[in-house]
Amino acid sequence: MMTKKNIGVVAGGFSGESVISMKSAQMVMDHIDRKKFNPYLITITKDGWTGYVGDSEHEIDRNDFSIKKGEDRITLGGCFIIIHGTPGENGILQGYFELIGMPHTTGEVFNMSLTFNKTATNNLLRHHGFNTAKNIHIRKNDHYSNSEISQELGMPVFVKPNQGGSSIATTKVETKGRLHAAIDLALGADDEVIIEEFIDGTEVTCGVIKVDDVITPLPPTEIITETEFFDFKAKYEGASQEITPAQIGEGTTLRIQEISAKIYKHLNCKGMIRVDFIIQDGVPHIVEVNTVPGFSAESIIPKQAECAGINKTQLITHVIESCF
Repeated sequence: MMTKKNIGVVAGGFSGESVISMKSAQMVMDHIDRKKFNPYLITITKDGWTGYVGDSEHEIDRNDFSIKKGEDRITLGGCFIIIHGTPGENGILQGYFELIGMPHTTGEVFNMSLTFNKTATNNLLRHHGFNTAKNIHIRKNDHYSNSEISQELGMPVFVKPNQGGSSIATTKVETKGRLHAAIDLALGADDEVIIEEFIDGTEVTCGVIKVDDVITPLPPTEIITETEFFDFKAKYEGASQEITPAQIGEGTTLRIQEISAKIYKHLNCKGMIRVDFIIQDGVPHIVEVNTVPGFSAESIIPKQAECAGINKTQLITHVIESCF
């Protein structure tokens, strides 16, 4: 008889994305294969670390990430990390797990800290021949010139926290006179800002997983937003159309999938990722690499997997078994 593995479903986090993380964790808890795994929800928040056994809350022993249940404890065989943002998407939690020897479903410290830094990721990918938007990087207290930014990147531009997600504190800026306010907004969410040139084209995103140790890109999704861009409202409040598979033609679809698989391998990713693109004049430009993509009922990757004939339970199993 197969022994079921105890799995921690680790959610929460310290950023504004924690609400999305909890929805993603619920998806995992609802659809994980309970014939193979015993899942335990574990939340990491600014208020503390909590393990849930049924409806009861228990302390987490930070020496080994076990759940302290009275005189007993539940030890885990691995963790499904579904924290979007810090500390689950930027290498901090991964460093702790590596120190205590806890297997998990994301990349290692360098992979996660690199991909969470938009400027570093885009510059590295551009160096290796991938198409990305031109950008300017600004740190808090840096001096900058609105005129120089607009001259180098043109207008409009996107202003984003350099290390953040879910389009929180992101602004599409149409005129250079509005740059200062947008930069201040982004600096309220992060100490660094990335300003990117606007690429006008078709927005597409492609998930990548491993199936039986083979890097497997999923059918891409075309995104048509009702808002100015694919912002928080469009992502999570239904203000967009998400068409899977994307209506971009077979050749472009294969190209998007090929690039996404190459990025997964090139950046040494693990588990599931999602790569966002803008296709301009038939050329895919990489926007972002998401290494802990959304996994709620509204999220894209479960829909892409379903399009590929992979249900939610199978998808979760593929992610876990590809990592440990």
